[in-house]
Amino acid sequence: MSATVFSSAPQSCAVCGRQADTMDCFERHHLVPRCKKGKETIQVCIDCGDQLHKLFSLRQLQQTYNTLEMIHADSRVKRWIEWIRKQHYFGVCMKRKKRRRR
Repeated sequence: MSATVFSSAPQSCAVCGRQADTMDCFERHHLVPRCKKGKETIQVCIDCGDQLHKLFSLRQLQQTYNTLEMIHADSRVKRWIEWIRKQHYFGVCMKRKKRRRR
């Protein structure tokens, strides 16, 4: 059974549940990283996708956090979801380029 979740509008994030009308706010997240031969994907917002990779190593994603239930069970993810649901736009956590001093 595949966990791929891409359907018609409105779209929602499998981690935080936020919704948007455009696919620009979402990406596919491999439950087991691609480099570890993972094939199943879920739809996550760009913020949650970035946060998952900040919280967990590729090995942790492969061995421990390889289901949506395990991801949701982590206390750090729970705190993240509480915070991100209060944000009114996507891309909150996008890295900004630092200005180089000359």
